Amino acid sequence: MAAAAYAYKPQLRSSIDPLETHSRRKRRRSIRIAGNARTLIFCVIPLVLLLMYVGLMAGLTAQTYRLNADQRVHATLLERNNALRSRVAQLESVDRLEAVARQLHMTEPNKVAFISTPAAPRPTVRAFALFTRILGVTRWFGVR
Repeated sequence: MAAAAYAYKPQLRSSIDPLETHSRRKRRRSIRIAGNARTLIFCVIPLVLLLMYVGLMAGLTAQTYRLNADQRVHATLLERNNALRSRVAQLESVDRLEAVARQLHMTEPNKVAFISTPAAPRPTVRAFALFTRILGVTRWFGVR
């Protein structure tokens, strides 16, 4: 009986249209491409975010190093400024100047002559110079 059932093979016409199989293949291909694209996007987005994070951290580190270098230079300049101010104060001290004057045999003069020079003419100061400048700028823009 099994052999008879096996021998009977009905020739059924395919109910599947050849165009439909082509569309199924296209659909499967598009689903496969979409799946691959989705997988690629899920891999690329974290990678891009990671690279952006690394770039930002590299920039932050570089700024930190520059800040430390600038702070060291600032501290060095402050020390030098303080040393120079101290030296200037030492050189300008009255006791030192008197000692140097004695070494150079300098004495106070007996007579002092004052020579007066004519004063330079002062430029006239306009009371509303700033206001006129502001008005001049507003005229450029047509403001009234």
